[in-house]
Amino acid sequence: MFTVDSHMHVNFMGMSIEDIIGYLDKNNIDLCWLLTWEEANPGRWDYKHLPIESVYNAYLKYPSRVIPFYAPDPHKKTASLELEDWCRKGIRGCGELKATLNWNSDEIKSLLKTIAKLKLPIVFHMEESRSYDIPLSDAICDKIIFYGLRTKRKIYIIPKNLLTLLDKNFTPLKNRAKSYFFPGYMLDFASLEASLRDHPDINFVAHGLMFWKYISNDATDCHEVLPKGSINGKGVIWRLLSEYQNLYADLSGPSGLNALTRDEENAKKFLSRFENKVLYGTDNLFKGQREFLDSLGLAKSAYDKIYGGNAIRIMGM
Repeated sequence: MFTVDSHMHVNFMGMSIEDIIGYLDKNNIDLCWLLTWEEANPGRWDYKHLPIESVYNAYLKYPSRVIPFYAPDPHKKTASLELEDWCRKGIRGCGELKATLNWNSDEIKSLLKTIAKLKLPIVFHMEESRSYDIPLSDAICDKIIFYGLRTKRKIYIIPKNLLTLLDKNFTPLKNRAKSYFFPGYMLDFASLEASLRDHPDINFVAHGLMFWKYISNDATDCHEVLPKGSINGKGVIWRLLSEYQNLYADLSGPSGLNALTRDEENAKKFLSRFENKVLYGTDNLFKGQREFLDSLGLAKSAYDKIYGGNAIRIMGM
């Protein structure tokens, strides 16, 4: 069985390209889609800049194992020109698109025209807007760790439990948190559907907290980022995956795994129904996805497609 991890990032979660190749070899995975994360004005407090240059260098080093993707920030006036330029150098897809825009914005519409012209698939992340407070100890710990990953300098990490202790007991830190408003990514389903309709030749691969939340019909009544409990009826993504040949979904990250593990019987029905539409992926997070999928006892044809066949077909390989 030819296997593809359709959602990975280099220099994310502490994984260099050598670490990624080691993971692929250890798990008998033939290829990975390597995606960027680019925002000119980051919408999330924990944004990690994952540039195209790192993806492209990884591709040059391991061309038989890496399929490179690039998603420029659509806010940039040069976004389409940059995508065309990198496509000429060998980029094979647009992703991961995480833009604080609606699908019906002029910026997204312009980028989609370019993607259609270049005949690229697109991997996108949907996430709802929300306000939240980040404890100062969490923010400090995250920034220190990211500094080490970004600069590759040897630094001494302050243990998280020590930061938490300081946060609770040291007066300058006590009860201090930074409030954030996150505007959301790639909202909403109505405008997504319009984009699917307007661009039937683009293969859209969906991912993210908002997308997978709507596997259930009661998602609008749930304020949890990762809902728990059994699936209550078929959410909007069932209809969209059924009606639009050009919509796919990847199982990566906590959101994809949560959507399946929260209701095992529903997972079997969903994956059997959409075996031609679902792609295996991890997002550099290894939480037993393959073990869970294997335990479901799906048909061999379903596993062949989910683990690699659908990704190969999307890439026209």
